[in-house]
Amino acid sequence: MLKWIEFLHIYQPPNQESGVLDQVVIESYNHIVWLLTKYPNFKITLNISGSLLEQLDGNGYTELIKNLKFLIKQGKIELVSSAMYHPILPLLPESEVIRQIKLNNEIITKRLGLKHQPAGFYLPEMAYSPRVAAIVKALGYQWIILDEIHFPKKHYNNQIKYQIKNNGLYVIFRNRAYSKSFPPESIVKNIKKLNPPIQKNNYLITAHDGELYGHFHKNDYGYYQKAFAHQAIKNILISDYLKTLKTTEQITPRSASWESTELELKKHIPFALWADPKNKIHQKFWALSELAIKTVNQNQSDPNYFWSRKHLDYGLSSCYFWWAAAKRPDSFSPVTWNPTAIEKGLKELTSSIRSLEHLNPRVKLKAEKLYLALIKIIWQKHWKKYYQKNEKI
Repeated sequence: MLKWIEFLHIYQPPNQESGVLDQVVIESYNHIVWLLTKYPNFKITLNISGSLLEQLDGNGYTELIKNLKFLIKQGKIELVSSAMYHPILPLLPESEVIRQIKLNNEIITKRLGLKHQPAGFYLPEMAYSPRVAAIVKALGYQWIILDEIHFPKKHYNNQIKYQIKNNGLYVIFRNRAYSKSFPPESIVKNIKKLNPPIQKNNYLITAHDGELYGHFHKNDYGYYQKAFAHQAIKNILISDYLKTLKTTEQITPRSASWESTELELKKHIPFALWADPKNKIHQKFWALSELAIKTVNQNQSDPNYFWSRKHLDYGLSSCYFWWAAAKRPDSFSPVTWNPTAIEKGLKELTSSIRSLEHLNPRVKLKAEKLYLALIKIIWQKHWKKYYQKNEKI
């Protein structure tokens, strides 16, 4: 019996267009609910970001929220917590990390009717650092999930219960190859290799964006049925998996994300898709972010602090930095370049400063100069690189 632990992360940027949200709800989120209802064996450990939950509630998706609550009560979904607007936590000050985590926990507790804080925590993009792990542990969480690239040795053993040294958090590691594929198909095709007869307890851990189900990938060959109704495959939750492990080992995970490469880590660039030292847009983007964080936190008595703070929270979302990376992380990913999306993030950060009523004009002018410099760099790069290609076509 192959014991398959399936972790899904579902999220939408805080200012997602309503039409896109509607499409993803129809194609993916409702589809996941249907799959969990249809197949008795199928169960998942799920992170639904506070950003998405806030939008579902605000756009009238009460039936979907009701169905999620029901599946949680039925034990088909094990919920984990995260950070509200999906920022890259190792790149933020401690106060911002704590704020985002507490905001997220408040909304999932309120909207999904939880009586207790989830035991598990999902780091957005699995962006891990020891400093963030210490914060997560101090806030009362018991375990996190990471990618195999975080593991400090060449190979990990999913029969061992790993614990972060000098911290106490338990950590499990996803299989990257299967997670980056379409897991139901890959598992069914490789079931004999994954489930050797001589091994008593054989586990496979996959973790990926839940939008892969139905939105990013269409199941044209019946692999949901083949995987979720397979007699040799049993889905289990992370909490149940941890209970089965008898041997504990202390480790020190590497700082990285679930998209990090070995080459990036050798160059000491653990979060290259969001903070590449050779990416001019990233560098100026973070300069604007740091200015916004400092300015907003120094003006909490301002009459417009509420809206200023809201713009800042939105602007720290990882998506805007991701769209400035201009890379292709994997086969299911687009090229991470979208000047319009980057501009949305810049506007949020700049608006957090613009909206403060009692602020020295010099600070506002500094923010505006950074904003305009970024706009110039972004659109010059876009037209030079992409317009010329289109002209040749």
